[in-house]
This record gives sequence, C-alpha cells and structure tokens, in this order.
Amino acid sequence: MLPVIFLVFAATAIPIEFRPLGGANFSFAFKDFSVVSDVIANIIGYIPIGIIFGEFGLLRACFFATLISTFSETSQLIIMHRYPGVSDVISNVSGATLGALVSLRWTIRSPAIRISRWNAIFAALLTVALILYVWTLSSDPISSRGTSSPGTLEALWKLDENSGRTVLDFSGHEMTGKFSKEPIRLNGMMGNAAVFDGTNYIDFGHSTVLRLAGNMTITAWIKSSSYPVDDAAIVSQLQNDRGYQLDTTIDRGSRTIGFKLTDACGNLMSRYGATSLALNTWYHVVGVYNAAAQTLDVYLNGELDNGFLLGSVSGVQRSSRGLVYVGRRSDSKQFNFSGSIDDVRIYSFALTKSQIAAVMHAGVIQVPTVNHASNSFHCGSLSDNEDKELPGIAATLGVLVALACIGIWPSYQWPILLGISFAAGLLLLTVTAPNLPAFNTWMLPLVSLAGGASVAASVRRPGKHDLYS
Repeated sequence: MLPVIFLVFAATAIPIEFRPLGGANFSFAFKDFSVVSDVIANIIGYIPIGIIFGEFGLLRACFFATLISTFSETSQLIIMHRYPGVSDVISNVSGATLGALVSLRWTIRSPAIRISRWNAIFAALLTVALILYVWTLSSDPISSRGTSSPGTLEALWKLDENSGRTVLDFSGHEMTGKFSKEPIRLNGMMGNAAVFDGTNYIDFGHSTVLRLAGNMTITAWIKSSSYPVDDAAIVSQLQNDRGYQLDTTIDRGSRTIGFKLTDACGNLMSRYGATSLALNTWYHVVGVYNAAAQTLDVYLNGELDNGFLLGSVSGVQRSSRGLVYVGRRSDSKQFNFSGSIDDVRIYSFALTKSQIAAVMHAGVIQVPTVNHASNSFHCGSLSDNEDKELPGIAATLGVLVALACIGIWPSYQWPILLGISFAAGLLLLTVTAPNLPAFNTWMLPLVSLAGGASVAASVRRPGKHDLYS
C-alpha cells in the first residue's frame, strides 16, 4: 500500500501523461476533432496505471487514478499554465478502469530485469546526454528587455551599404544579417535603400536579443513595386504561427499595414491598418505593442492608422525561435516583399507618437524606457514546443538517475535514492531556469523526484520482498 500512496503524492509534481500542454503523443486521423484525439490518448495513457492498481480492487484503482489525474492536471496548471480539464480526468479514469478490469481478469506479472553495473553506467551516460540536450534547446533564451528590464533599441538596419551581401546593425547589438543574394541599391528616404525582387531577403538568424516577450516596436520605410497574392512580410519572426510580423496584407480586403503577434496561449492578435496602400509610394510603417496597456497599434507616416483588431490583446506575447528575416516570412518562402525597404528598426519598448515622428526623420530613440510587460497571463508559456518537453524530460532524468544508482550502488537506501533524483532535478533547474522565465521551473526537481520514486517503488531486491511492504 505504501508505494501507491507515495506515488500519488509524487504525482503532484508531474503530469503522468507525459504530454506537453495536454497535446497527445500519438497522431490520430480525426480531422477537426482534437478533443476526440485527446480523449483517446488519455485512455491509452492510463490503461497501464489501471493494470498496476488493479491488484487493490476496481474501486480503489479508480480512486487512485482519480487522485493521480487530478494532481496531474493541477501540476500542468502550475508548471505550464494550462487550464485543468474535467474531461481529461474523466477520460484518464476511464482508461484506468479498463486497465483494472484487465488486471482483475488476467494475472499480469512484471518482467524481472537485473540492473548490472554496465547498465548503470549506460544510464549515467544517458543522464549526462539528457542534461546537455536540455542545455542546447534552452540555450537561446528569451530577452528580458521590455519585460523585467527597461527596453531599448534592439536593432537598426540602415541598409546604406553600397555593395555586398552583409547588412550592418547600428544599434550596438551586432545583429548583422546577410542578403540571400546581393540586391540592387537605390536612393531611399535616408540614404540608400535595398531593392527586394520577391525572391531575395535578409537573414538575421536566431537571436536572443530579438526573442521579445513584452513591449516592442517595429518601424521601416517601404515602397512596394508589386504585391504577392497574400501578405508581404517586411520584418518577420513568425514561425508555426508563433512570433511577430510587420507586413502589408489583404486579410481585410484592400492592401493595408498588418502587425501580427501571438499571445501566451498561442492565439493570434493582429492589428490591420485603416488606409489602403498604393504601389510605388514611400510609406513609413510602424507596429507598436504595449504589453502593460495591452494595446496593439499601427502607424502610417507618423499618424495612428488603426483599423480592425483580430483577437484580444494580452499582456504577454509568445516568443519564437524562428529566424528573423527582412523581406520574407520566417517559416515560409512565400509572403515575400517586392519593392524597396529602408531604415528598419526594432525596439523592445512601445514608442509614443512623438518618438515615432522623430524616428521618421532619422532620430535615434535609445533612452531606456521603463514600461514593463503585464504579468497577468493565464495559459501557455513563453517558449516553443521543445521547451514543453521539460516535464517529461525531468521525469526521465529521475528514472535514469535512479537506475544508475541501483546498478552502481546495490546496497542503497531508498531515501538516498530519492534525494539523488531530486538533486538531478535541481541540476536541470539550474540549466533551464535562466532561459525559460515563464515556466514555474522550481517544480522540476519535484518532477524528477517523481521519476525516481517510480523506480524505487518497483524495485525488488534479491531474496527479499518488495522494497516497500
């Protein structure tokens, strides 16, 4: 009985489903029926739990599964800001009930596996590899400027180069980019301007500086020579519908400015301009996101040009690890810009109308501005899909550490084993916490502890009864 109780308490720290944000590990062919797929995944995931608890009887198995599922949903809320769902608990318990019925009908014996020293060494090596993997995926952190620290000028690309493919950054952050092919240069609004023919673009790569989660402003001078069939990206970090993009768009009919971001839940928030744009005309276009005020605005030639607002503006925008481009969308070779672009800037604070007017005339607004992001957001995280693997990774880490300890140190005492699993979670925490500010990463050691506990509770020592009796 003790291992069951212990695992229930350990489950307060980990979503037992090992499914990031409730997304199923399996791909089911139920088009437009994601809820159905989620229910099926829940049932499949909890059948083994029902089999394990079935030896205590059907009612107790359902009770334990309900506790674990409830704690799992709660932990997802705490760690990853995902709303817990009653339907998830019901489908989880349904799966456990099926498993318990199987266990009551047939006797299922767990395989006996001897953990040798070589197995333990291999588990230890996998532990190191897992830590390195997590360090790699979280090594491109989110910029804190505009959220927990004052914003500033993050990038200034004057596009004044006379030749070559290199684009210099005059912000001081060395955000140097490269044209996909050398462009034609013409006279622009502020010195030279680069000509985009619908196939060339500027690649600025992955950037911590430009992974903004709070306030931001994007400005540029543009003159379109032709329009694509869809959006024409001016500045884009939009990848898998996450990130930000300033463009010209026909989403609302006529060609206007468009400024798109995604909130912490992954929902699109987009502001469209009210003024129709003409070809072969210079425009100064600006997109401003004020997280504290929860506003999304576009400016045309220094004047507010707000038209339709799609979605609701939240106090946090979702970051992306997408490449930063000028002249094309981050995750697609479509949506390319045709025409001239000059003087592109990205700020990590919300410019005012007077500041925008100064920027239009080559002013450099670089005085740090304290307008922090709102701390109120209810779901999602400021990270990409790779980061959402962390709960499962932490649990796996706890399992591997426990296996390594058992093989290398057969005479271990289980409290020490759990302590080592917890310490492994602390190590994972030190690797990830600085780079993933939206996660409640303080829970990761508890998640790792749950992984170690699952091993400790299943160990049978040679010639003895179960570790717990």
